[in-house]
Amino acid sequence: MPDKIFLDQMSFYGYHGALPEERQLGQRFLVDLTLETELYAAGSTDDLSRTINYADVFKQVQAIVEGDPCKLIETLAERIATAVLHTFPLAEACRVKVIKPDPPIRGHYASVAVAIERRRVMAYLGLGSNIGARASFLKQALEQLDNVPGVRVIRCSSIYETAPYGPVEQNDFLNLAVQIETIMPPLALLDTVQQIEKAMLRKREIHWGPRTIDLDILLYDQTISHTERLALPHPEIARRAFVLKPMAELAPHLVLPGINRSMIELWQTLEEKEGVRLWKTSNGAGKYGLFEN
Repeated sequence: MPDKIFLDQMSFYGYHGALPEERQLGQRFLVDLTLETELYAAGSTDDLSRTINYADVFKQVQAIVEGDPCKLIETLAERIATAVLHTFPLAEACRVKVIKPDPPIRGHYASVAVAIERRRVMAYLGLGSNIGARASFLKQALEQLDNVPGVRVIRCSSIYETAPYGPVEQNDFLNLAVQIETIMPPLALLDTVQQIEKAMLRKREIHWGPRTIDLDILLYDQTISHTERLALPHPEIARRAFVLKPMAELAPHLVLPGINRSMIELWQTLEEKEGVRLWKTSNGAGKYGLFEN
């Protein structure tokens, strides 16, 4: 069982609510917060720098609850979880409960509340572009991804030039794989990458057609899930050289869930490796080092 830090029944006055009177008059809010973190180092050394300062957490929650209003306490809870996990890297997960002790509804009840849990998850995305300034599009997509609250780009593979997949006549692609840390659930992450594609004028008029940018969620932790919108892991990872080659470089020993074989093993045993050429080697100089001269 992971170690935890609890901040319970923090009390603030804010102006959140769907009704006009809630946003004009305000009301009291209670917040319970639970952080998962490893506490052995702090406990064995008595060193404050090796734990999470709960006084700083309190101040951040206070600033959010007493700050800009929102209609839903669900939104308030998301703001708190996102901010706390962004600010305190020692926190692996955050559980937030926002309570309205006196909501403006008729009936007998003690309170109304919402509770959410968000945790850091490693995910891997595949990026590709074969229109115009291909490398520039890749970099722009990475920067937009890194600016999304709840997402952090960790590192990228080298860039590979690859022959187009499928029957459509088109230019060669530049492809890479990227490791990210996120607190977003899978479908929320899918919405985010599709919004980035749309902002970068990605068109979906031709299946397997040319595109300014393509962002695919390859893996989300070790999740195995198949829905109408999203299959995890991506069902084509083990068959596509332009995905396997950058993944084998980025995370060679990462095991593909469901198949239970590592990326490097899948690459080494792939029969069709043709059409994937190293275009630019990652120099390891930070998240975007491969784009520097």
